Amino acid sequence: MKVFWKVSSLFLLALALAWMPVFGVGAQSPTPTVTPTAAPASAALTFTPVLPNPATVGDELSFDLVISVANQVPGISGAEFYVGYDPALVSTPSSPSATAEVLPDFFGSSNVSINEVLPAAQCPGGASPCVHLVLAGAPRTTQTGVAARFYFNAIADGNACFTMLQSSLVNADGASVPLTSAASVCTTVEASVTDTAGTILRQGVSSGGSHACTRVTLSDAVSSQQTYTDTLGAFSFADVAFGSYTLQASYPGFLAAQRTGIAISGSAAFTFSSYTMRGGDVNADNLINILDIGSIVSKFGQTGMSVLAADCTGADDPADINNDTLVNISDLAIVAGNWGLTGPATLP
Repeated sequence: MKVFWKVSSLFLLALALAWMPVFGVGAQSPTPTVTPTAAPASAALTFTPVLPNPATVGDELSFDLVISVANQVPGISGAEFYVGYDPALVSTPSSPSATAEVLPDFFGSSNVSINEVLPAAQCPGGASPCVHLVLAGAPRTTQTGVAARFYFNAIADGNACFTMLQSSLVNADGASVPLTSAASVCTTVEASVTDTAGTILRQGVSSGGSHACTRVTLSDAVSSQQTYTDTLGAFSFADVAFGSYTLQASYPGFLAAQRTGIAISGSAAFTFSSYTMRGGDVNADNLINILDIGSIVSKFGQTGMSVLAADCTGADDPADINNDTLVNISDLAIVAGNWGLTGPATLP
């Protein structure tokens, strides 16, 4: 009997093991098959930061346009873009090729079809002038590189921005490729300033006399500022923005003087050479002649002539050239010595 139960137990155990896979007990799950998925195609244009930032008036600004594509079949072989700028803050160099330098990082030795600077009316949106650049080269399926470097000159202070007005990429089949595009890149341009000073004297002022109250004006294309010389003839302007200026000097009875095209830049103060104004233009017509002699003669011997007050207000009689409150031989000699001179004279 014991032998019978032992055999039966072994038979039942074998039967259970045989039926376990049928009921899923102890069965191994099959390994799923994974199908590789190709990375999606992409295309983008980006600007690198503008250098320098911040910038100062007079600096050269530069930035790059980078093209980046991935998995583009049959490959990108053409690019076109319009980059806008603010002409009140920046200017372009003398030629389009100096404004947009084509670089080989993306297309290699690309064929440049168009490289031009356009007025606002010919640019997308019509709001600002732009640089128009068209490139073509060997197809690129996956590539990142600098397509062009742009150069501008900072001419005024403000927030100078360069905007992608319109852009497109085209593949080797001539089809347009969807892309993301840089909107704009900016830099802060600061109006660098320096101090400007000089000395303007007046002919005939006696030793120890005052050279005060000569009016000095410093002006550029849009604005001007004015000051007066002190008793020693010195004048100064603080915090003058970099740029091109005209300096003018005037005083009753003297030929006006000026200097144009003064380029003020750099960290050191700008100093004008000392200058002595020539006396005798009594009637302020920028010519010393018989009319001025006549004015002196008509007042010859008069005393108590008016002169400007210490704060440079009031009236000054131009016949009293040397400001000694007398019209005498000294004034007549100055006019005679400068006979025939015309103004405005040129400041050194």
